[in-house]
Amino acid sequence: MRTVIFIIAAGLLIVGNAWAEHEIDHRYNIRGYVLDENQQGIANLNVQAFDGSTLLETGKTDAEGYYSLHLHLHNADNRRILRLRAGSQESELRVTFDPGDTNTLRVHDANFVGGEYIEGGLNRFRLPPWVYPVGGLLVVGVIVVILESRRKKKIKLKNIAAGEHHSPGKRKSKKRRRRKR
Repeated sequence: MRTVIFIIAAGLLIVGNAWAEHEIDHRYNIRGYVLDENQQGIANLNVQAFDGSTLLETGKTDAEGYYSLHLHLHNADNRRILRLRAGSQESELRVTFDPGDTNTLRVHDANFVGGEYIEGGLNRFRLPPWVYPVGGLLVVGVIVVILESRRKKKIKLKNIAAGEHHSPGKRKSKKRRRRKR
């Protein structure tokens, strides 16, 4: 029983510390890709964020060249200029967020492509943003056309099946029989 109580107490302490350190309004995430001239990811490259000469955070790129750094910044750090280093490449970035918004995750997209620093989301497929909603509408349109053609085919088959049981020739013969009587 003591073991269970100890585990619960330790878990609560860990969760409490994590919550205090990782509140959204104290987090600032820098993420992006480090790509070569052929837009291929550079793996296992050190990426570091500095405030002046102070190292704030360090990380490594994955196999696709993606990295993510999680900084602990406050509202007073808004508009501060940080230095970002990826291997031998280096650039400055300005911390930007809405100090009044304490609910939205604060994220800064920073990429190095072929030695050039590019801020903002990097579209890995180089498609314009409007392609995604238009593509979605096209897919929905194709699905609607397929479903409608299947519905019409079912109705046609149903009518054909119904017509076999009540062929027009039999109706005429019944009418003729009635007239003769």
